Amino acid sequence: MRQQTTAGFRSRQRLPASSGWEGDLTLKIEVQPLRGSRLVDDYRAGKPEAARFFTGHPGDLRAFRAKLAEVGRRFGRAERETAAAAVRPTSPGAAARLARFVEEGGAVVTTGQQAGLFTGPMYTIHKILTAIRLAEALEERLGVVVLPVFWAASEDHDFDEANHTYLVDGAGKLRRLAVSATDDRPLPMSEMRLGKDVENLSGELRDVVESIGDNAVDLRDVLAPYQAGKTVAEAFRGTVERLFADFDLLVTDAADPHVKRASLPVLLGDVERAREHERLVRARTEELQAAGYSAPVTVRQDAANVFFHGPAGRERLAKTRDGWIARAARIRFTPDEVAERMRAEPGAFSPNVFLRPVVESAVFPTLAYVGGPAETAYFAQIGPLFQAFGIIPPVSYPRFAARLVPDEVARKAMELGATDEELQLPEHELASLLAKRRLPAAITERLHGLRVALVEGFGELMDAAAGIDFNLDGAVGARRNRALLEVAEAEAKILAHAKKADRGISHDLPFIRNHLMPLGTPQERVLNVFPYLAMRPTLLRDLAEAMEVRFDPEPADAHAPPGGAVHAPARAQPAGTVPDPIA
Repeated sequence: MRQQTTAGFRSRQRLPASSGWEGDLTLKIEVQPLRGSRLVDDYRAGKPEAARFFTGHPGDLRAFRAKLAEVGRRFGRAERETAAAAVRPTSPGAAARLARFVEEGGAVVTTGQQAGLFTGPMYTIHKILTAIRLAEALEERLGVVVLPVFWAASEDHDFDEANHTYLVDGAGKLRRLAVSATDDRPLPMSEMRLGKDVENLSGELRDVVESIGDNAVDLRDVLAPYQAGKTVAEAFRGTVERLFADFDLLVTDAADPHVKRASLPVLLGDVERAREHERLVRARTEELQAAGYSAPVTVRQDAANVFFHGPAGRERLAKTRDGWIARAARIRFTPDEVAERMRAEPGAFSPNVFLRPVVESAVFPTLAYVGGPAETAYFAQIGPLFQAFGIIPPVSYPRFAARLVPDEVARKAMELGATDEELQLPEHELASLLAKRRLPAAITERLHGLRVALVEGFGELMDAAAGIDFNLDGAVGARRNRALLEVAEAEAKILAHAKKADRGISHDLPFIRNHLMPLGTPQERVLNVFPYLAMRPTLLRDLAEAMEVRFDPEPADAHAPPGGAVHAPARAQPAGTVPDPIA
């Protein structure tokens, strides 16, 4: 799939005098290859040994056509109405297109992410924009309404991942904003409420952004959902909706009552046939490993792919001899009791990472799921789970990756002589490397000359002393090594002082890394988008334009499914039946 390009889009923004930046600023967008495990890289490259674990290939329209036919058989008007009730349009255009979907039919492209403070890392933005662009491209090529849907994974309960965000302020400093938990239990983010500290942090974020430039959005409005008393997921979803108000995006929430009711057959089916599902996924995992690939998720023994939300928080149901147990809550269920509880309180149960994509495909007519490297990989692992519910897995579409490079950052990196590869080194290693490279030539030459002189001088001494006693070699050699060690220590001392004295290393290097490799990690996995919106008000549109979706040329029999990749069942099958195996 030829989706990775480098876009030279630029926008000029004058920064205030108080900023740490120098003069005007332009911001370059670099769309880069999404790197993952060998499984993901092979899948993207279309290698057969990886492709057999997926539905088709993201560049092959035949896979999308086959999947469109399958969802068309499973989703009539009533099912489309249910799907429409579970989403919230971000714009009037999105609402109008949703109405067309209900009336005329169509499909969706989904992506999702757990809640992050103030939208969290930028890859969430990249996921959403990829879904929007892919839906546009598929609608044009397939001739049906294709809607982009963002799934707010509100039932995740990892507060430590959801409670913070990082941003680079106007002085180039990396800042971490974090809220405190209001409950010690592992609650899903649809239940964890924000405290008063979030309002102060919202103001701090606005101050940072305003110190950089004029934002493209009204931050007070966009961040308005972040209020004390709101849930973490509610605030996250509301800000995403406001941020993408200029796009025809639909947003859903894993805890939405319509989603919960529509997903009930899948959760019931998993609890009823948990051991069978475990066996299927374990067998697929072994197939992946036999093919030389690592499995992204460990298969847990004697557990359902279902979580229970009880008095101890969210916890996975574990199998007992005669039923199920939520161990932390100390609640036991017989098979009949757990089914009865699910029907009475569908909101008290949620899918795990394996089952969630199946739930999405049961609730929405999903052509493709846009995911990161890990998500793409586990679609290879969970194909049999889809099959167990009579569903062809959607096409797994790797999201676009992008890096935003302010010109000031690029200029300083060039002056410093730091390459992209070197920026991935630990900062202390890179600082030492650059300091050594930037030492005055006279020092470098003298250190080299001193080492040569020591080696040669001691060598001559050892040769001369050999006539007295050959055993002197060891004693003299040890002193040579000690002398060379003293030279190395002298060099280290010089480098330590050079690093402090060199503003490029002491000041510019942290500035560069804070933008491009914060915390030693790619920018999109750490930094928040809002400061970059201040640098480039048209950023979201420009990013979308830079994400070019391409498909491989279609053969003459373009409407036939790709050989060996997708086989649609002859008719829709009710949840709980097992269709013929999908290759």
